[in-house]
Amino acid sequence: MKDLVLLHAAVSSPATWDVVTPALTDLGYRVHTPTLLGHGSAERRRTYTLDAFRDHLIADLDHRGLTDITLIGHSLGAFVATTIAIAQPTRVNRLILEELPIPPRTPTDPGPSDQATPALLLRALGLMTRRKADPRLLHHAITALRTPNPTWWSALPTLTAPALLLTGGPTSHLTQSRYPVLASTLPTATTHEIPVGHRIHTKAPTAWLEAITPHLRS
Repeated sequence: MKDLVLLHAAVSSPATWDVVTPALTDLGYRVHTPTLLGHGSAERRRTYTLDAFRDHLIADLDHRGLTDITLIGHSLGAFVATTIAIAQPTRVNRLILEELPIPPRTPTDPGPSDQATPALLLRALGLMTRRKADPRLLHHAITALRTPNPTWWSALPTLTAPALLLTGGPTSHLTQSRYPVLASTLPTATTHEIPVGHRIHTKAPTAWLEAITPHLRS
């Protein structure tokens, strides 16, 4: 069987994928749903960098012995999926990026979200979700994603794995106008909109599966 790795969003959990896992198994995949750094029973730290999320998951993949995978990520998980593919391109044969938060390339670029959430509110939201994740994590992750990241942008054209960008349309809190820019930078990317907002795979699992199945089979 082929290996498919699903990466959840910030302050979410692997259980978010339960609604689509049976269908993915029926497609012939062995499905893996690792826990992101700082979530659930995973390791917690005083600070959370984007590189730390990547390195934690690479160690998890090493432990599982997974060397040839399709990566599907939602939100923060989608961003981490790109960093894994950049760091280890021979390991990742396909990417499916659901509502990827796109960091600015320069200080004048838009951020990943049209909605500017104050730092104090982020800390409060972290406390409200502390049963799912470290309260510090949300503030650290969103701050990092709002920071210009020219290194990430410059590495995108080197990706060879076919990439499908799933966007949630106008009801998503993420900046939808950035996806065409991202698609033009990724050499093998296609974009598909499912206009249900940020949580596509849970709000519209049938449409989500219909969108990704041709990409998995191509």
